[in-house]
Amino acid sequence: MRTANVVLALGLALSTSAQDVTSFGLFPTIDHSGDLSKRWSYNVYLFDAIKTGDDGSANATVPNGSFYAYAELGATYKLAERWSATVAYVHERQFPFEPTQRMENRAFQQITWKRPFGRTAVKFRARFDERWIRTYDAEQATFSSRLRLLAGLKYPNDTRTYLTGYFEGFLTTSDDFSYDETWATAQVGFKLNENHALETGVLFIDWRMPYGWMHQAYMQLTWVSTLGPRDRPQGH
Repeated sequence: MRTANVVLALGLALSTSAQDVTSFGLFPTIDHSGDLSKRWSYNVYLFDAIKTGDDGSANATVPNGSFYAYAELGATYKLAERWSATVAYVHERQFPFEPTQRMENRAFQQITWKRPFGRTAVKFRARFDERWIRTYDAEQATFSSRLRLLAGLKYPNDTRTYLTGYFEGFLTTSDDFSYDETWATAQVGFKLNENHALETGVLFIDWRMPYGWMHQAYMQLTWVSTLGPRDRPQGH
């Protein structure tokens, strides 16, 4: 565990500058999808961001353990060969095993475009979130919305072992228009068979906080499973 923390910390140091808070940990993920018909499909996406260490700075106050747990259930409609539309519900909890937990109920709508270029598969996605967030000491939830833009690729798309990655930017659209979050990853995938694969690599997440930026680096391991011969949508 200590070696993994050192590797993640070094990777984050190379990818960011003027760091305010740096934390690192593990990010186990389940990404499941299946066909319901020729045009309709469903997806289930689950993860837990588990903090295992930090840089020891004054603003590093998040305790080790489960930081935020996420569950998503969505339905996708294939609009055309390269276009699809998705609607989904998300439930997320920060500090899920602590009395100071923060709960979020979310709905989102997204449009995805994907296309192969030789042995490379490219994807772009636009997602709009509606979020109802409630902290442990609040009597009612507060509402906010945001726009998320993602660009991703997979290479090669015709072998059992492949590389995959994406970058996603988050724009808050309620109250004021601000750029306050990013996700970026580079991973190696291993196809176990026609319906199952494992992907692992480093996931970087940045949050804008009142004191500056909170940088997170996780070692992610994803079990990818599919039911039906379709390309799955990439989601978090």
